[in-house]
Amino acid sequence: MSFHRSRRGLLVYFTLFLLGSLGLGSAAAEGPSKVVVLGFDGADAEMVADWMDAGHLPNLDRLRKEGTFSDLLPTNPPQTPVSWSAFATGRDPGGTRIFDFLKRDLDTYTPTFAMTIPSEEQFLFGASNPLYLAGAVAAAAFLLLALILGGVTRKPWLGLAVGLIAGAGAFFPVRGFVAENVPETRPIALNQREGTPFWQVLADEGIHSTVIRVPQTFPPDDNPGGKLLSGLGVPDVRGTFGTYTLYTSEVFADTGEDTEMGGKVILLDVEPGDEKIETFINGPFNKLFDEPPEIHLPLGIQMDWQKKTVRLSYGNQEVEIAEGEWSDFVRFVFPIRKLVKIHGMARFHLLEMDDHLKLYLSAINLDPIEPIVPVSYPPEFSKDIQEAIGDYKTLGWAHDTWALNENVTSEAVFAEDMYATVESFEKIMEEFLVNPNERLYCQIFAFTDRVGHCFYRFLDPTHPAYDPALADEWADFLLESYKRMDKIVGRTLELMPDDGVLLICSDHGFANWKRSFNMNTWLVRNGYLALEGDQSKALTLDDLFVDGLFWEGVDWERSKAYAVGLGAIYINLLGREKYGIVTPGREYDELCREIAEKMEAFVDPETGEHPVSKVYHRDEMYETYDPDLIPDLRAANGQNYRVSWQTSLGGIPKEYFEVNEDKWSGDHCSMDPEIVKGILFCNKPLTLNGQPEIPDLFPTILELFGVAVPAGTTGKSLKPQL
Repeated sequence: MSFHRSRRGLLVYFTLFLLGSLGLGSAAAEGPSKVVVLGFDGADAEMVADWMDAGHLPNLDRLRKEGTFSDLLPTNPPQTPVSWSAFATGRDPGGTRIFDFLKRDLDTYTPTFAMTIPSEEQFLFGASNPLYLAGAVAAAAFLLLALILGGVTRKPWLGLAVGLIAGAGAFFPVRGFVAENVPETRPIALNQREGTPFWQVLADEGIHSTVIRVPQTFPPDDNPGGKLLSGLGVPDVRGTFGTYTLYTSEVFADTGEDTEMGGKVILLDVEPGDEKIETFINGPFNKLFDEPPEIHLPLGIQMDWQKKTVRLSYGNQEVEIAEGEWSDFVRFVFPIRKLVKIHGMARFHLLEMDDHLKLYLSAINLDPIEPIVPVSYPPEFSKDIQEAIGDYKTLGWAHDTWALNENVTSEAVFAEDMYATVESFEKIMEEFLVNPNERLYCQIFAFTDRVGHCFYRFLDPTHPAYDPALADEWADFLLESYKRMDKIVGRTLELMPDDGVLLICSDHGFANWKRSFNMNTWLVRNGYLALEGDQSKALTLDDLFVDGLFWEGVDWERSKAYAVGLGAIYINLLGREKYGIVTPGREYDELCREIAEKMEAFVDPETGEHPVSKVYHRDEMYETYDPDLIPDLRAANGQNYRVSWQTSLGGIPKEYFEVNEDKWSGDHCSMDPEIVKGILFCNKPLTLNGQPEIPDLFPTILELFGVAVPAGTTGKSLKPQL
């Protein structure tokens, strides 16, 4: 961003401010000329306070001294889509209907995504596409030839005759082509968040904004007069949160099988000295036609073992990379049919080329230039960003924690990709924050959360995943990510006008995760979940995305409760669940109370600690809710514990606990909100009467512009003092 451009932006800000002061602007000109809201997913209040005190975060410390700093209570549960939905709408999770990453199907009990649901809509004329489109082509051919030939020969009858023959001749092949290549329906996703986000409330008042990567904004919200780029919720080309691929010649236990987090493993039959091998790229599922079920692209790998380089050939493109290097973004075109193509982009990394060949392909992002579904509002905004700053990730879960956690990539590979990803998002901020026609700018950065998940182990030498050799290099990486956050804050302060208001927040903090609690195992052993046999199948995220088999061996007609998601417990209620047996009323109330008391009293015999600090009833958490949707209970973990991955998918392992030796070593999702508080900063004094909560941001932002707060808002304005 040039200095001259920044000066022009400030001049316009000043002009708008003067117009408002003189009463010459609209009613929407009240308040500051610019409000900037920055979110840093997972930024922890205690760590920020400690590192400010130590002098590591000077820009945040400046805000603390000149304006406001407080911890911020997240939603219950303290999960990313849950908290950011409350942030955007001012409603608690009962009101937004976003209460977990996962929900369950009342008929099948299987977990599904709570953020969006798949649906479909008619494409063009639906089943009549072949008839209507072929008819249109035939009619066009008839008219064209009839007019041209009749006019040239001056024999209208000849033109009509030839036109009829041409039209009839065109109809049947075109009908066949359309039937084969044009779908009757197309898949769509429906955002399940309820409530009106603050940018739409402001747009109704003529206050325009740019909103960048707020979670739970896919499909993209309308933002009349402004722009929006979707955040968490945007899938990759396979429709998942991020399916990476490992190409490897090394045989190990799980080679050839999908990993727990959905990675694809492709075994390569090569040895050092081999020159070339042909394999494939996992592409999208075919949701438009019956065959083929998936679209793959051929991938040729030409190897130079002496130079430790590979030349990759895909389509009519080639890229060469050396061991330890990343490629630039490469683009793929997956042909569903002749007329339907899905455009994606990803990066390769050559992990190893010594005794074995190991090649990593990141999740394939929807190409912002030609996404198969819109990822922005207006749809062309994603392309505008690419033209302004270059390639960037559209995937909602942009940082690949899955491959690092499963030991496919290293800390160094993750860090390189993380820095490149954050840099592109910083460029977006630099480019669009200074738009003088938009008085609100909001952007959410996620790297602080992803680094917290995978590098928390280095804060605690007693963590099962602590590695002293790695700690020498990576002990300060979490601090470095917070320094990067501080740098972004400093740059924002430079770009803002003098009367601008800067709000900074996070959706939750972080806690240690040493042991995993298998909640369904506890329900089985305490007589609440009944089994007919042994459910031993380990579930994966691919089961979730590709309709796997869940709840094998569960006897629902003898089961009273079950757990799905990150701490959610459902009662098998008569009249609600398909095979419900618990009677509403007294039996239901007594069962909820009994489960809560027993689970809170349960002690881990290995540590003497309580894995569950408190079991919340939904009436305690939310003002209003849908009783068919919202979990009956939520078990909140205390320090050092989190619900297991298998529990979240409805799995029932044999033992109560698992030692967490994964790199994913810090968490928040199933914790008690009181122990994972986020941050709240403002460059102006805020009115803090008691504990601020994340839904409070919604009315606070509206009040900055003098806009009335809608009914149904649970958040309370923090009344900034301008």
